[in-house]
Amino acid sequence: MKKISSILLFSLIVFSLQAKSVSRDTIFIKSVEKLAKYAGKSNVLVKMKPGEYTIKSIKIGELSVFKYGKNNKKKGDFRIGSLIHFSGNNSQYFLTGVTLNIDGELHKNYPKSEFSEFLVSGNNNYIKGLKGKDVGAVTPAHRVQMLRVMGDDNTIKNADFFVKGSTPYGYGHLLGKGGNALVPLHKHSVLLVEGTNTKLLGCKVVTHAYGHGIFMQGAVNTLLQDCYVEGKMRATNEMLAETSGLAFDVGFKSDYPPGKILPNEIKSLSEDGIRAYPAGGLHGRRTKGIKVINCTVKNMRSGFDLSANLPPTKIVGSTAIGCQEKGYSIGNNGIIEASKGDALYGPLVTFVGNNVKNCTIDLELINTVSKYKVPRLAEINGSGHYITLRNYQNKKRSIQSPIVFGESFWNDVHRYRNPNASKGSYAGAENIKLFNYTDMPVLLNDLSVNCMVTNSEKNNKVFNAGIGGNNTNDLLKRVDKDVLENNPNLVIMMVGTNDMLNTKKLIDYKTYTANLKALIKKIKSNGSKLVLMSPIPADSVYLFTRHKKVLFSETPNKKIDEVGKIVKTLAVENNVYFYDLNSDFKALNLPLHNQDLFIRNEKNSGRKDGVHPTALGYRFIAQNIFSFLKENDLLKSNQKIICFGDSITRGGAKGENYPTYLNELIIP
Repeated sequence: MKKISSILLFSLIVFSLQAKSVSRDTIFIKSVEKLAKYAGKSNVLVKMKPGEYTIKSIKIGELSVFKYGKNNKKKGDFRIGSLIHFSGNNSQYFLTGVTLNIDGELHKNYPKSEFSEFLVSGNNNYIKGLKGKDVGAVTPAHRVQMLRVMGDDNTIKNADFFVKGSTPYGYGHLLGKGGNALVPLHKHSVLLVEGTNTKLLGCKVVTHAYGHGIFMQGAVNTLLQDCYVEGKMRATNEMLAETSGLAFDVGFKSDYPPGKILPNEIKSLSEDGIRAYPAGGLHGRRTKGIKVINCTVKNMRSGFDLSANLPPTKIVGSTAIGCQEKGYSIGNNGIIEASKGDALYGPLVTFVGNNVKNCTIDLELINTVSKYKVPRLAEINGSGHYITLRNYQNKKRSIQSPIVFGESFWNDVHRYRNPNASKGSYAGAENIKLFNYTDMPVLLNDLSVNCMVTNSEKNNKVFNAGIGGNNTNDLLKRVDKDVLENNPNLVIMMVGTNDMLNTKKLIDYKTYTANLKALIKKIKSNGSKLVLMSPIPADSVYLFTRHKKVLFSETPNKKIDEVGKIVKTLAVENNVYFYDLNSDFKALNLPLHNQDLFIRNEKNSGRKDGVHPTALGYRFIAQNIFSFLKENDLLKSNQKIICFGDSITRGGAKGENYPTYLNELIIP
């Protein structure tokens, strides 16, 4: 009992920011009835006994009535039913190990109102480990969400939701998704956010229903981090083989061009993985400010569709896999960086219309392919974008699909539904820079104006072979393909940051030394000259926000210093060049927490990073390397230079990396 009390006391301290509360006793519960009761209380700390519970009666919940805000076009009452309603404020709920099985028959209730199986209308609550599972694929009387967050300043952590029960299901959006649908719609989405300052952390969503995974309507300042969304796919040939059912009943017509279900295609059976609508909620306000970090979407209609969100919009370190309509889409001034996706069934990235402006995109293309044709690898519209597309792990896609300017699936849909609309009503591209390092073809149609495309790095002298997250183990696995097979005259290698600082990749000094020796031997035996660089110092304050301090027996920069000594020693022993980049940063007393301009921090880039350079930092690196190469007579005509390393070599969007800047210095 003492151990349990200690854990809960620690939890109170850790989560005080999520729920500002006075000291309170822990309430231990072991029934859904008690959970429903205390969900309506303020200033409580509740811990539920782990186990499986079943919700069979609608009577456990309630019908709640709210007033629409004065700025909402809708007036009067908003009615919503729920099973568990978290209506209190400043409360904490610890539900880890609890599974709430929901009888699908309950979906038949609330035919004239909204229905959320779990509803959060209170403010400043912390809910951890909420796991809900629909039992039975029962069609809702109206429409359902498993969780709806209406209140403000709520944190939902490690939620795990599985939903089923909707109509239509089995045809994706082919029979319609809104007005003028070919069949009645009774959707079942998973997680809807309407409040302000909502945090979704480590949430998992699996849907076997027609509806969205996670979506925002009128939400402001939403953070999604470490979340996962997955749906299911179905081939249209299976649909066309049916001898009964919804599609059969409408003669296999479709709400999408060309007006019928086509053979030899594949569709997601749900809607979008992570989606923003223009507005919504009780206040009818605009959806604004979404940050997505390290999230994955698989087998949904769209992966990340944030095109309707007002800035700021940012997607970082995320992955879209096997999405049908598009992997990514973003609105004005949006940023996608350090993210990746395939074009297994549809485009990697889409700008749905010609009114989207000034986005910065840095995406890697995963090389997986399928038997289904992908007409466009990317659909580029709008103006002022800066887009970089690369091959993930430098692996080229085996089937070519074009990157197309001035076209999109949604342009096709609008033209189909409005055949009299002029050609440039929905699509068009202007003043866009594309850096295409995928070897995929690029098509610019007549709606493309003043767009610049760099199709390859063939004219470069310096080539970037950095991959984020790599340590020396990873470099050993790919040195043959990414370096040796390209026969470089000169290799510049910097590695060690992940070996020493990334808690998912940590290795000891002995292993690091052995790996580096092996890399040196391979590169030298290939006849290439080699420059080894010492890794740059890090800002430990920010580093420890991502990596547990207890896993470090030495300070981070002491480990980096030790690596620098190893690199220098091996350079001397193997008669290769050594450049002490670390000392260049130290000479300027870098990094300075939230003060310097060279290492990313919250002040200079809005990011609590502390490891990766800013654009100015990369230019500083490039200039110093350039001077070193000149001083040592290592710059030759018609030479090929490969920069080999981790994310500090790979860099960021807009060509912000030291290999690009070094290339500019060598080829003015």
